[in-house]
Amino acid sequence: MNAQSNSKHSEVLLTIVSRQILLLLALLVLTSDTQAQQTITVSFDFRNGAQGWEAGFADYSPATDKNDIYQLRGEIRNLPPEVGPGTGFYLQGDNHSDDLFMFLKRRIIAAEGIVAGQPYQVRFDLAFASNAQSGCVGVGGSPGDGVTLKAGATPAEPLALLDRSPPFGLLRMNVEKANQVQGGLAASTTGSIANGVPCGSAPVSYVSIQRTHQHTSIVNANSRGELWLLVGTDSGFEALTALYFQRINVTLTPVSVPPAPALLIEQNTGRAVALESVTLLSEPFPVTSGRNLFSSDRRTRLTLFAYYLELKNGEDASAITVQAEDSQHRFFELPVEGVREVPKFDWISAVTVRLPDELAGVGDVHVKVSLRGVAGNQALVSIN
Repeated sequence: MNAQSNSKHSEVLLTIVSRQILLLLALLVLTSDTQAQQTITVSFDFRNGAQGWEAGFADYSPATDKNDIYQLRGEIRNLPPEVGPGTGFYLQGDNHSDDLFMFLKRRIIAAEGIVAGQPYQVRFDLAFASNAQSGCVGVGGSPGDGVTLKAGATPAEPLALLDRSPPFGLLRMNVEKANQVQGGLAASTTGSIANGVPCGSAPVSYVSIQRTHQHTSIVNANSRGELWLLVGTDSGFEALTALYFQRINVTLTPVSVPPAPALLIEQNTGRAVALESVTLLSEPFPVTSGRNLFSSDRRTRLTLFAYYLELKNGEDASAITVQAEDSQHRFFELPVEGVREVPKFDWISAVTVRLPDELAGVGDVHVKVSLRGVAGNQALVSIN
């Protein structure tokens, strides 16, 4: 697959994500057995500066951010006097888009103990200061109870990418964090930012909140021995939210059994997100095609998209197998010819397979991807 095809695949995936036609399947939450690797603890106190954390904003249109109407801020600032001395990582935004996501991210690398391809259970101990009182009513939602705090991790760098949807284009996250009160693969819900002070019972001021949260998904380190931490707020309150993050402590516990690979499927269809590798056309797929000018056998190469396919050090595409099953319960091996991370969607792997002659004209088949013999979900693909 060449660089141009990679770029096109990236654009296709961005369109799919932004239009919310991916149904990400139920997650397998696993517990650790015999730990093959060491538990990693990393601690960040923002009295010591940013320490590698970066701020970002998504789910809004930058073209509509005229005269600073979103008031987006992400920086180290002195804590409010009522919280105490020192500094915190300050995040601020005015939610004119009715869905603003404000976030912090940081990369954890092999030098800090991360092992390539190792699955981890991720726990956060958070300290943040909020001035949003509990039980208040606000525009679109409560300023405290209507703003959800999320935390999680992902093998891919969290990025806000422009999806160019009309009329102005929106910045959308390239990792699956879901929307507002819903949690996703990369960030699950810890609760709201309400500070526990009953609405109107005292003057508005900042209160420091301690919260422990275990991310609901097992997270695989990528093949480079990296994980990205992600903490942020998803807002239904259509006005200004401002928080000070004081501390973020993270415990990464290795688990012995990785989550099964999962094919991306189109929402409410059960059909795989799949493209012909050369033409980028969708199903039905011919077994042979005159459009396939880059191979002498004219066989169709099919690209499937899946997650939880991070490879370990020294592994290659031979660790991944793909199988199809037809309506007569006959099984066909689809030779894997390449596995690549989708650019800017590194948590998604593009798996390219060759269609064998035996599949000609069979119609719908169920396909599944396996990693080291562990099979994932099934999804339908049409072969003509």
